[in-house]
Amino acid sequence: LKVPMSEDFSVSNLLASGVEKAKWRSEGLPPDELSIQNGILTIRSTRFPLCIDPQLQASNWIKQREKSISAKTLQIATFRDDGFMKKLETAVQYGYGFIFENVGEEIDPIVNPILEKKYTEKNGQKIIVLGDNEVPWDDNFRLYMISKLGNPRYSPEVAGRTMIINYTVTLKGLEDQLLSFVIGHERPEL
Repeated sequence: LKVPMSEDFSVSNLLASGVEKAKWRSEGLPPDELSIQNGILTIRSTRFPLCIDPQLQASNWIKQREKSISAKTLQIATFRDDGFMKKLETAVQYGYGFIFENVGEEIDPIVNPILEKKYTEKNGQKIIVLGDNEVPWDDNFRLYMISKLGNPRYSPEVAGRTMIINYTVTLKGLEDQLLSFVIGHERPEL
């Protein structure tokens, strides 16, 4: 009994087109299979991504990707910045991309309503409560959290609220990246 199947089946080919992966590569995502799978998780997850990114590959890619969407609207902050709440409220209200950089092992609970998408509807408008403020929710809002920690230990609560994605470079990924770089240098027409 033989079940027909594709010999070169890969989940990444099912979830992302060749054109989409080529665009990601042009935006700085490394071309190795693990990076592509991480990119799919980052873009397609229903929860907001928390990227473990000691080499800053995810950070660079996400920034380039967001700039290609709209160069003027990307907001970047850390939880230690004085004005991060105002920037976050603006991003939520107008559907901008927002990056929290240098995230530690704890996440400020003020963002829990966003992570849990605890919005309500008033007069047909989605509203989320951040601190003492009611902020209109735009469905185009994108949140990314990036940690430079090499081996963080997140609580089950953080793991349940976010999509933890490990962008740490593996030996196989590094080999694939170096091979891609050499081929690009030696044979740019490919």
